Amino acid sequence: MKKVLLINQNKTPHYRIGVYNYLSAYLRSVDYLLTVVSEDAQKGSSQPVEYNHKFISLNLFSLIKIINDINPDVIIYWINLKNIYLFPLLLWLKCSNRKFIYWGHGIDLLGKRCIRLKYLAYSLEHWISDAIILYGDHLRINVKSRFQNKIFIANNTLNFDNYGLDRSNRGNILAKYKITTGKNIICIGRMQKRKRIDHLYNAFVLLNRKDIGLIFVGPDHDGILQYINGKNIFKIPPIYGSERLDLLFASDIFCLPGAVGLSIVDAFYCGLPIVTEAGDMSPEIMYLKDGINGFIVPQGDIKQLAAKLNILLADDVLREKFSQAAQREIMTNGHIERMCEGFLNALQYVCK
Repeated sequence: MKKVLLINQNKTPHYRIGVYNYLSAYLRSVDYLLTVVSEDAQKGSSQPVEYNHKFISLNLFSLIKIINDINPDVIIYWINLKNIYLFPLLLWLKCSNRKFIYWGHGIDLLGKRCIRLKYLAYSLEHWISDAIILYGDHLRINVKSRFQNKIFIANNTLNFDNYGLDRSNRGNILAKYKITTGKNIICIGRMQKRKRIDHLYNAFVLLNRKDIGLIFVGPDHDGILQYINGKNIFKIPPIYGSERLDLLFASDIFCLPGAVGLSIVDAFYCGLPIVTEAGDMSPEIMYLKDGINGFIVPQGDIKQLAAKLNILLADDVLREKFSQAAQREIMTNGHIERMCEGFLNALQYVCK
C-alpha cells in the first residue's frame, strides 16, 4: 500500500471525522493507507474515529519527525497561511524530494487585508505543490493558468452514510424543542455578523405570519441573537450529528443570508430549499441552483428575501419540487464518493 499523510491544521473539525472515515475506507480499497495528523479533534462528532489519527503539537519539528517516522509516499496539507510553520515545511518537503498536495479554496476567500501579498503566497503554494485539490470546479479561477494542469476537484461535502431520516417523526422532533408553529424557517450555524442574521430576522418580521416559526441553532459567541426576540422565534444551542439532521428534516426552509458554507449540504440532504443573498463566496454555494432548489436574492434586499421565503412557504407543491431537486443535487454532485474520486485522481497523478 502507498502511504498518505493528511495534515489537518489545528483541531480536526467534528464534521470531518465522518469525512475522513469514508475517505480512509475508500482509499484503502484502492491500496492507499491514510493517516491524519492534527492537534486534537473538535468535540461534537457522533461518529467514532475509524481511520488512523495521530495527535501531535503542530510545529515544524514535530511535523518533520512524524513525516520521517511514517515515511509517506504523498502528503496532503490543509493549512492556512496564518500557520507560520507552513512555508518552512513546504520548503523542507521540496528539498527532501517528497510529493505533496495542496487542499483548499485556492486562495483565502474571506481575507480583505494584504491582498497582493496573499496572492503571492498562494501562487507560491500552487507552484511548489505537486498537485492542487480544490473544493469545487468554480474555484479554478483562483489559480493561475500555468498551474491548471495539476488541479483536481473534490467537491467539498459531508458523509451521511450512517444517518437515516424519518419524516413520520417530524412532530415529535419539533415537540422536543417546544416548536409549535405549523411551518418553520431554520438557520443553523455559528451566529456571525458576516452571515447577516439580522437580514433574516427583518425578513421574518415582514412576513407577519403567525403560523410560521423562525429557528436559530448554533453557538452565538458574538451575541448576535441577543437583539433578536419575538413570538415564534426559537433559539437552540449547538446540536450535532443525527439531532442536527433530524431538526433540519422536520423544518421546511433553510435560510442563511450570508456565508452559507457546508450548511447547504446538510440542508439539501434533508430536502430543504435554501434562500440566501448574492455575494456568498463559500465554495459550497455551487450546489445552489437559483429557481431550481432555492433562491438567491440581491444582497441587503430584505423585501426580496421575505418574498422568496413566502413563495416557498405558501406553495407546498413548489416547495416539494425544490426539495426533491435539492436532494438530487447532494446525492450526485455532493455525494462523498465524488469527493473521494478527486482525492484519488490527485494521488494517482503525483504517484505516477
